[in-house]
Amino acid sequence: MFLEATVVAVGLIVSYFLKGINFLTLNFEFLNTGAIYPDFLLIFVIFFSIRKGDFTGIWIGFFAGLLEDSQLLAFDEGAREFVSIIGVHSLIYCLAGYTIGRLNKLLDRDSIASILVLVFATTFIVRICIWLLMGMIDQFSAAYPLLGPAVYTAIIAPVWFWILTTLYRLDAKPL
Repeated sequence: MFLEATVVAVGLIVSYFLKGINFLTLNFEFLNTGAIYPDFLLIFVIFFSIRKGDFTGIWIGFFAGLLEDSQLLAFDEGAREFVSIIGVHSLIYCLAGYTIGRLNKLLDRDSIASILVLVFATTFIVRICIWLLMGMIDQFSAAYPLLGPAVYTAIIAPVWFWILTTLYRLDAKPL
């Protein structure tokens, strides 16, 4: 149990750093999209939610969201200081992990097409929810990309799923 949790924690940290160093980031200046990057933490949450179920999806989503929130700062005009907004990503990633974990028996875990659709839909919905929550808490950002990161994350997901399946030695067949 402890060894499994440690290995999952190492995977979370590696996913966090892959996202943090802007690994595989695209920037299309002519389209004015800003930086588009794959969400490795969300792929990690989706992977374990599909393979292990809703309870694991909740906890991995919570800690992945905390890692994501740890780098999030918003400037408060009234207080003239930086204020951390903790919990937005944690809440959304927990809900995503729980929902996908509950649906894991209905999903084809080994089909690349189902992985592409699931990751695209999840990433798109998660980004919309985060944009809405951040807008209600602080202010809405018109420059927050929704579609680009969802497409890019879906394209990267099958390769990342294969790497995670190999590293964690999880059976690729349904339970």
